[in-house]
Amino acid sequence: MVRLSENLRPYFGPLKRAYTVGTRAVSPATVRMSRMRGGWLPDGVAETMEDAAKDGGSFTLARPEETLHRVRPVGVPERYWCFEEALTETVPRVGVLELAGGRVLQPHSVVITAKNRWLWEQCWYFGTTKPRQHPMFLHPFPPPPVDVAGRLGVLASRGDANYYHFLHDVLPRIAVLEQSGVPAPDRWYVPQTTRFQRELLELGGIGADQIINSDEVRHVRAQTLVVPGVPSMIERNPPWVSQLLRQRLVPAGTERVPGRNLYLARRAGLHNRAVLNETEVLALLEPLGFEVVDPGALSVAEQVRTFAEADVIVAPHGASLANLSFCSPGSALLELFPSQSMVADYWKMTCGVEGLEYQYLSGTGPAAGITRGEFVVADITVDLKQLETMVSALLAARGQ
Repeated sequence: MVRLSENLRPYFGPLKRAYTVGTRAVSPATVRMSRMRGGWLPDGVAETMEDAAKDGGSFTLARPEETLHRVRPVGVPERYWCFEEALTETVPRVGVLELAGGRVLQPHSVVITAKNRWLWEQCWYFGTTKPRQHPMFLHPFPPPPVDVAGRLGVLASRGDANYYHFLHDVLPRIAVLEQSGVPAPDRWYVPQTTRFQRELLELGGIGADQIINSDEVRHVRAQTLVVPGVPSMIERNPPWVSQLLRQRLVPAGTERVPGRNLYLARRAGLHNRAVLNETEVLALLEPLGFEVVDPGALSVAEQVRTFAEADVIVAPHGASLANLSFCSPGSALLELFPSQSMVADYWKMTCGVEGLEYQYLSGTGPAAGITRGEFVVADITVDLKQLETMVSALLAARGQ
């Protein structure tokens, strides 16, 4: 979600570019300023985990590089470029970095070695392409680190206040550690501020007594820092992550309920990509047996069960679709997008969910733009005729 006022959202793209350019311009000065008070900002870069391991650490492979081959989705317009580009995609290897005297600095959970180099591979920030564009360089005087004895595991990462990123970037890092064979840490460094963070950590088997809250302790230095890699730093959504989440979080015996059809609402003014003609959309869907659900109003356990029981889902693109990993075989999703502006993120996710059918529908009106900066702030006007055609076909295929 873009944290701008409604009036400023159309300018998100140029404002983001100006922000990163400005950060890069001032970062040499803020690093020099930082040396006046502890020197806690990093003054070097480790490009990869293997590179960072040279600073008194080690790297252990958990999963090798893999190439994914996906089946083209059905949608309007056909063969849209973002789906075509992702029919074949390579997911980089993922592993675990152990660092003696390693630090983690907030905001955005930057891992720093004992030689004051920060880990670019796992810590670059959204919309940045150069290390000195990172927003940490706007904070020249971070507090001294809190020293932590023993082994401290890092789950905190950029974007972890977002449900999608917490579910698909943070929790799977526990499995990366398990797959590597690296011994478990004594404690975890992770946020537990929001309700969904606490609930997901509990479901993942991590209790409050095992946690140092990264939202409260903004800078730590561990005797040994244990850094499991994020499964993918861009939205590749490798299938093993969805399979893992379903296996570990869906209660045994929870299955698809035929005829339980859902529309996931996003309210105008409170969210980006609001459905501007939602009243008309609901007038079409409700007689077909769709219930309106606001996933953000549900507990995590309720969201897991709701998606596992869903038969057909119609939804605008949004973080609630992170729950698609919990869907059951035979279910279907129709994802709604702004006009001629789509991303393949959740289609990629559905490719890791057995028996889940995916379709997409572009909105009507002038094209919203093709960059992510344009996409994330664009609202949606649904093509009602096309929506009726596609939904009717999905229901008919399921005997409804």
